[in-house]
Amino acid sequence: MDAIVVPAARRAHRLRHVLDLAVCCETRLVILASHGCRIDDVSDVVARTPGARALVVRIPADYEHDLLRLGTSASEFWSLNGGRESNLSLKRNLGLLLARLRGWRKIMFVDDDVFPVATEQIRRVAHHLETRRFAGLKTMAFPDNSVVCHAHRLSGRRQGIFVSGAALGVNCSDLPLDVFPDIYNEDWFAFAREAEKADVGCAGDARQLEFNPFEDPQRAAREEFGDVLAEGLYALFSEGDGLGRATEGYWDRFIESRAALITTIDQGLPRLGTESVQAHASLEVAKKQLGFITGADCLRFIEAWQEDRRRFAKDSTKLQAVGSVTEALNYMGLRDWQIAEFGTAEVATRCIPAAPSRAPQESRFVAPGKRNRSSIRSPESANI
Repeated sequence: MDAIVVPAARRAHRLRHVLDLAVCCETRLVILASHGCRIDDVSDVVARTPGARALVVRIPADYEHDLLRLGTSASEFWSLNGGRESNLSLKRNLGLLLARLRGWRKIMFVDDDVFPVATEQIRRVAHHLETRRFAGLKTMAFPDNSVVCHAHRLSGRRQGIFVSGAALGVNCSDLPLDVFPDIYNEDWFAFAREAEKADVGCAGDARQLEFNPFEDPQRAAREEFGDVLAEGLYALFSEGDGLGRATEGYWDRFIESRAALITTIDQGLPRLGTESVQAHASLEVAKKQLGFITGADCLRFIEAWQEDRRRFAKDSTKLQAVGSVTEALNYMGLRDWQIAEFGTAEVATRCIPAAPSRAPQESRFVAPGKRNRSSIRSPESANI
């Protein structure tokens, strides 16, 4: 594996397990940090982890790049997504672009709430990627499911688990890259082409940090549009049909079936207990959100996603590998980053002028900006 990429949003101490994993695998570690994850805190954790080193990049809330202006992020889909605001798909796409710019063939996305991932599992994923574009792990406990799927399990029915972006390997070699669209279940869309052919590799199971999926009923609203679309697509795949069958009429029928399913799940919930009360409230929100979604909306999103796929594949294929992480981040317009290493708090911050329109082969090394530690370390010396 050429690199492990972590789209981090939680506090830095949640990264200890993935730091140990990167050390054991002797591979590069890239932390794409935002929200509650501060890069100085990450660097301090790295400094206390034997053998660890990492490239730590802050992703600004207002970050934009020409290659990542997605039609699936259009305002027309914002209300359908229940006002969802997430930069997870952005971070995954940045990981793909960084891999292409640095010439990395295989990368592994590992979320900051997934543990433990074993070295042998990474090796198995890397082996799968010799012949596949995507391979990963299933997060069986705590199950990686949507709110509606968690309620389905709570009602006593069997709920399946599939490989997800929580621990996902991607072959980033000469093949066109598949975009992660801006929607819940973005991972299922990214490897939909392979899932349609039953060609997504599974290398084992992992755990996910436990949480209460019903604590915030609005979580169901933010997931419903993505859940409808992903479940609808994969229902087609399971029947041997392709994306061409996903017509407006198909989506209208699927939405009707989805509404009936939610009602059935709700009726099957245990009648007592706080969890059941919260699950019922979440299902009510999900069903209300579903009422705002039409087959025409689903078709418009599918069309926007297909256009994003075509453009991202075309543009990313044109990228040429650059000679250093400095040049790569310069091209990507990411200005706040550090190289962190075990045993020292002497880490560098580079402030690089954003240059999103500049071709990568034209990028130039930019001298480091202000220092926030006592010395500067070269990115290349950290083997990033």
